[in-house]
Amino acid sequence: MEQTKQDDRTPALSSEPGKTKVLFVDDEPLILDGLRRILRPLRKEWDMTFVNCGEEALQVLEGGSFHVIVTDMRMPGMDGAQLLERVKDRFPEVIRLVLSGYFEREAAMRAAPVAHRFLAKPCEPKELREAIGSCWSLMSEMGDDDARRVVGMVGRLPSMPGHCSALMQALSNPDTALHQISGIVERDVALAAKVLQLVNSAFFGRSQQITNVPAAVSYLGLEVLKNLVLSAEIFQMFDARKGVPGFSMEGFQQHCSLAARIASRLPVAEPHRAAAVLAALLHDSGLLVLASHMPGQFGQAVSVSVMQDRPVYQIEQEMIGIGHGQVGAYLLGLWGLPRAIVDAVRRHHEPLADPSSRNALDVVSAVQIADRLAQELPAFGAAGYPSAHDAFGPAWEETAELAEWRRMAREVSQSATL
Repeated sequence: MEQTKQDDRTPALSSEPGKTKVLFVDDEPLILDGLRRILRPLRKEWDMTFVNCGEEALQVLEGGSFHVIVTDMRMPGMDGAQLLERVKDRFPEVIRLVLSGYFEREAAMRAAPVAHRFLAKPCEPKELREAIGSCWSLMSEMGDDDARRVVGMVGRLPSMPGHCSALMQALSNPDTALHQISGIVERDVALAAKVLQLVNSAFFGRSQQITNVPAAVSYLGLEVLKNLVLSAEIFQMFDARKGVPGFSMEGFQQHCSLAARIASRLPVAEPHRAAAVLAALLHDSGLLVLASHMPGQFGQAVSVSVMQDRPVYQIEQEMIGIGHGQVGAYLLGLWGLPRAIVDAVRRHHEPLADPSSRNALDVVSAVQIADRLAQELPAFGAAGYPSAHDAFGPAWEETAELAEWRRMAREVSQSATL
C-alpha cells in the first residue's frame, strides 16, 4: 500500500483553528497527485489529507476529526459507496461527497443513500471549493454537534408506504407517462427531496438548478428513475409501528401538500414561483428527520406542545436545542438543493416581513404565508399536528389580500378532499 500523502507532508490535524479538514480518497496515484497540485492554492483554507483506499481512509478518520470526505467511486476492495456507508455509521458528522467520472454515473448512483453531494470528474477547483464551502457554511450555521450527527446519519427520509408502492408500480408499467410519475413524487416530501438532490448533482451536467418536480422527473427520465429506485434503495418506507405518538405521517403529508398548493396560488414574484412551491412542499422536512431519528425526544416535544398549546418548534428549541426548520434546511443544503429553498425551509417559522411586498412575494414570504394559511384550516389539528401555530400579526390582518388568501386556501383544501 502506498504511504499516506498529506499536503506539504505535514499532519492534517496540526492545523490552524477554523480550517476545514478534508480527506480525499482515490486509488489512482496520478489522480491524488493532480488533486494535490490543483488544490494547493487552498492550503490557507483547508487541511487536506490524501489516501489511496477505503481501509486507510477509515484509519485516518479514527485518528482525528475531519469535516469532509471526498471519495472516488470505483476502487478495488472497498468502493466509494461501501466506504461512505461505513463513514455514515461511524462518523455521521462528516460531510460525504462522491467525486467520480461521468461514465461511472450509474455506479456512483449506488452511493445515493449515503452521499450528500455528487461531483463529476474532471472537477475544477472552483466547483470543488464551492461544494465544500457551502457544506461547511451549513455545518457552521447548524451549531449543535448532536444535531449535526443526527442529520449526518440521514441518507433518505421516510415516505408513505402507499406512495412508494404506487411509484414502484408506475415505474414497472411501460405505459406510464412522465406526468403520472411526477404526480406521485409531488405528493411525497421524501420522494421529492431525493429526486431534486439527484437531478441537481453534477453528474447530470446542468448549469442551472431545477426547482420543480415535473422538470426533475422529465430530465432524469423513467429509466434512470427506475434504476435508482430498484438498485439504490434511495427511498425508505415509513414504519407506522415506530411512529411518534401525537405525530401523524399522513397528516404531515397532507399539510405539506396543501401548503404547496396554496403557494402555487399566491402572487410570487417571477421567476421564483417554482422554488416557492417546492419549498412549501419541503418546509417541514426536518420533522421527518426528528420523527425518524430522534423519536423519543421529538415525541416529548410534541406532547409538551399539545399540553402547553405552543408551536412544536418552540418546544424543540428548548428540549432538543434546535428546531425542525434548521434541521430540514441543513439536510436539504447538504443535499445540494437551491439556496432559496434551503433558506425558506430554515426561516418558515420566523415572523413575517411587513406586507409592503404582498403583491410580489419572495420565496421565504410565500412559504411562511402558505404554511400559516394551511395551519389555520381545521384539518391541520385534526390530522395529527399539534394545533398551535404562528400568527400573521396585526399589519397583515388589516390587508384585504390576507382575507382573499384565506378564502383561496379554504377552496384549495376543499378541492383536495373531493
